[in-house]
Amino acid sequence: MTRARLLLLPLLLAACTPTPAPPVPGDDVPTVPRANRPARPSCVLNPAWLSALGGPAGLMGVNLRAPLRAQATPSLFDQLLDVREAINSSYWGESGVDLQALHEQAETGARKAFGNLRAATLSAQTDAFMNDYVDGVRDGHTYFLDAAGFRAFRDSLSAAPTSTPRLGVRWAAVPGEDGAVLLDAFPEWPAAQAGLTRGDTLLSIGGQPLTRQPGDSDEAHAARLSTLLGQASAAGAPVTVTYRRAQAGAETTASTTVTPRVLSSAPLPYARTVAPGTVLLRLPTFATSGVAQQVHALIGGAQRAGATHLILDLRGNGGGLLSEAIGVAGALVGDRAGETIETLDGQDVTYAYRNGQVLAGVNCAPTSPVLGVDTPARWTGRLTILVNEGSASASEIVAQLAAQTGATLTGERSYGVGNTVTVIGAISGDRGLSVTIGRANDLRGQPLTPDVTPSPTTPDDLRALAHGRDLPLDAALK
Repeated sequence: MTRARLLLLPLLLAACTPTPAPPVPGDDVPTVPRANRPARPSCVLNPAWLSALGGPAGLMGVNLRAPLRAQATPSLFDQLLDVREAINSSYWGESGVDLQALHEQAETGARKAFGNLRAATLSAQTDAFMNDYVDGVRDGHTYFLDAAGFRAFRDSLSAAPTSTPRLGVRWAAVPGEDGAVLLDAFPEWPAAQAGLTRGDTLLSIGGQPLTRQPGDSDEAHAARLSTLLGQASAAGAPVTVTYRRAQAGAETTASTTVTPRVLSSAPLPYARTVAPGTVLLRLPTFATSGVAQQVHALIGGAQRAGATHLILDLRGNGGGLLSEAIGVAGALVGDRAGETIETLDGQDVTYAYRNGQVLAGVNCAPTSPVLGVDTPARWTGRLTILVNEGSASASEIVAQLAAQTGATLTGERSYGVGNTVTVIGAISGDRGLSVTIGRANDLRGQPLTPDVTPSPTTPDDLRALAHGRDLPLDAALK
């Protein structure tokens, strides 16, 4: 998820046909009443949405709900109804949009663009329409996922094998320049095993130059790089990579051979020493189980090695499982780690870290175990958190809980959804829908903030990184 998702697009009311098609019998999407939050929630109530997940342990798990209708051939009508039901029954964010009006506008726009809604088969065009419709909620945590995006989400939760061989990197196009700069080269994965590391800039792969075409925008250049890198790695055969590396003020060009292979869809955290007594702990995602366990193990190892300064790198981490996030926060702030999630039906859920366990309770003290950590660690030295505009959701929660207990924030303003919680579920056509289902407070009852903003800010400059300068990390080391 990038900040670009917040650039809200208008609903696709632009006519594919010059006049709206009139409704046909049975084509009207049923009205779904909007639920209201009760004034006095009870401790003994059992929320249906949470039960559907398997209880508190499943929050931010695979599905809020199964597909609401099991059709042989789902249509746009089914998706429109799914979204109405999901949003009206569970949305509890801070959008000021008239949701009922939004639903009606979407139905009118869909009929104008696609005609008979029950006969409108799902396609790239209907996906674009649904994306704009859900973006109309104006909540960065509420969004539509097409089939590929929803499949990638599910794969990340289970750390499923990638569909094709991969290099084992995260990269970005260098703004205004040729090449792809590496944001991550994950340990024990192909690129890192071949000697590549963060900050290296790939200049060619398999003899194909990664040069910018005349007139290309950064977006067009990135799309071309994605195609070339994907094609070069998909076969799983050894491929020669030429790269530029900047060190100690000098830039050199070299080549290496990388053998792509099928990998996990969710890389786990890793650590490396970046200065005497200072360990950088890179946490790329919270989206799979085992993240908290790995963080505690890495922190314990750093403490035993005598580290006194921990830099937690959450840049580009778009969030994931709330239980894992609270488990990670427990290694940083102890019993201050936790939050209460206010929900539309009043079934507020509290998560709290206690002695290596994440506990949960619904309108009650948290007593139900949802996650346990073997050999829990507790960091007590200097702590710096690196964030950027790609740090979202669970990353923002961990960062602000750590900042409350004295951690230093370094980098740039985060994405801006750290005060809400979302659940991603299936809708018709094997697409996904993320819905903001709760507003988050810390364990003192104070609302969490949407974003975290270091002061002063240090831009996460990709061009600087491509030429040997990781500006936020340099600032953290000073």
